[in-house]
Amino acid sequence: MIYFDNAATTKPHKDVLDSFNKVNETVYFNPNSPHKWGLQAEKVLLQAKERISSMLSIGQKTDVIFTSGATESNNIALKGIAYRKKQFANEIITSVLEHPSVLEVMRYLEEDGFVLKYVDVNADGRVDIEHLASLMNDKVGLVSCMYVNNIMGQIQPIDEIVDILKDYPKAHLHVDAVQALGKVTMNLEGVNSVSFSGHKFNGLKGQGLLLIDNKDKLEPIVHGGGQEYGVRSGTVNLPMNVSLVKAITLAIDNLNERHQRLSDYNHELREFLKEFRGVYINSPLDCAPQILNIAFPGVKGEVLVNAFSKLDIMVSTTSACSSKRGKLNEVLMSMGLPDNKIEGSIRLSLGDMTTQEDIDQFKVKFETIYKEIKELLK
Repeated sequence: MIYFDNAATTKPHKDVLDSFNKVNETVYFNPNSPHKWGLQAEKVLLQAKERISSMLSIGQKTDVIFTSGATESNNIALKGIAYRKKQFANEIITSVLEHPSVLEVMRYLEEDGFVLKYVDVNADGRVDIEHLASLMNDKVGLVSCMYVNNIMGQIQPIDEIVDILKDYPKAHLHVDAVQALGKVTMNLEGVNSVSFSGHKFNGLKGQGLLLIDNKDKLEPIVHGGGQEYGVRSGTVNLPMNVSLVKAITLAIDNLNERHQRLSDYNHELREFLKEFRGVYINSPLDCAPQILNIAFPGVKGEVLVNAFSKLDIMVSTTSACSSKRGKLNEVLMSMGLPDNKIEGSIRLSLGDMTTQEDIDQFKVKFETIYKEIKELLK
């Protein structure tokens, strides 16, 4: 099998699984229990948070909140911040580039009385910085922008957004960095909160993380036993949290080598694909190296996915979180791409376990698929 759907999920590293199993067997105690083994579990939990804070600092103060994934992290951050600020800063800003776990939350908040504004998107798939600056005022309490787009791979101008927001102290900047960790060098200085999901960088499904510069900014949206500073009540999943540290460590330690390797693969695929009439590359050249969005105008994306799947190549149409909904992707629409390029687009997403053999085999099998569909291309 050639697995080119790593933006949807990744295969867990063995070291991550070993860490999860070891903690389950040896430190299975509840960190909230008052006995000595509960206190030992709490100590392990705090050590995990310290490790993460040192590896993924967003400033002088970083509060670490473990969650079940980035969808929960985004909900906790966006709703928690927005509701705390509603009385004095009820305007919120995002763009259609965002993952549904951000975009749908912002639209929910709009229905609940917040004023939602959308930043324009440039033809290259990045937020329009000048337009963002024009939307800002003292009533803006929340701005959300992803680090790397999950459909096309564009790296968003987070540093420039941070600079704009310096003049608006009420505005909280939240960043969904799910597709960035372990793939590109991140600068989180000046970001107020950031979300991650373990299974996107060879961790486990059910591992999530929210970093925030001050946990007291958050209005809890889940109530219960008061775990995770009262922001995310529920019994702490210590094995998940400790093994997430292992996944982050592996992702960061090998970043430079992985980035170069994936960049080389990306370049090789681009050079190969440009030789085929009627095949277009949607992703700009300076995107994150793991994502390559390709268009086959005249052929439906779902047909393409099935054709690749029959030859044991796993790809996706858009985001796997929303690719079954059957509507045109908002990210591609915002870039001004024609409908047939949107309908005929697929996403190749590489990962840490992608090999040169995968690339070579893909090229061979692609030629077989192309022969089947070339008469349909427009």
